[in-house]
Amino acid sequence: MTKTKAAADLVARYLTARALFRQTPWEVPSNLEDLIGRGVRLLPDGVLVNEVPLQPAPAIIYDRKDPMFWSAIIGGEDSAIDMDPAEQEQVRQFVLDDWTLPVMPSGHRAPRRIVAAVGAAFGRRIQKAALAISWGAGSAHPGR
Repeated sequence: MTKTKAAADLVARYLTARALFRQTPWEVPSNLEDLIGRGVRLLPDGVLVNEVPLQPAPAIIYDRKDPMFWSAIIGGEDSAIDMDPAEQEQVRQFVLDDWTLPVMPSGHRAPRRIVAAVGAAFGRRIQKAALAISWGAGSAHPGR
């Protein structure tokens, strides 16, 4: 896998996790790989990536649209958003490391059509047929 493809996949997973957490409409931009390949660093929806060709690994270095979510998931700040720490770690793993979709502790499972839609958006088979439809209140802690 090229660095450009890896960066596009990373951003797609991040945008998916953010949209699910915030309960906002979600669509992975179809031209992420092309934008990153052309050297665009500020991507749609406010995501800023490192200089992919020059770095050892692609990384999301900031989120202008949702800095609190970035702090929690990429920055590792456990208190940035209202999410159970174990659940937050699952989301981090989904975004940063693999394609296993987080499971809500309460056991809520997404309809198969949602799981299929996520898989289709990423062009791959999803490892777990469980998807958190809503990860908490989707708000930052007051006063932060």
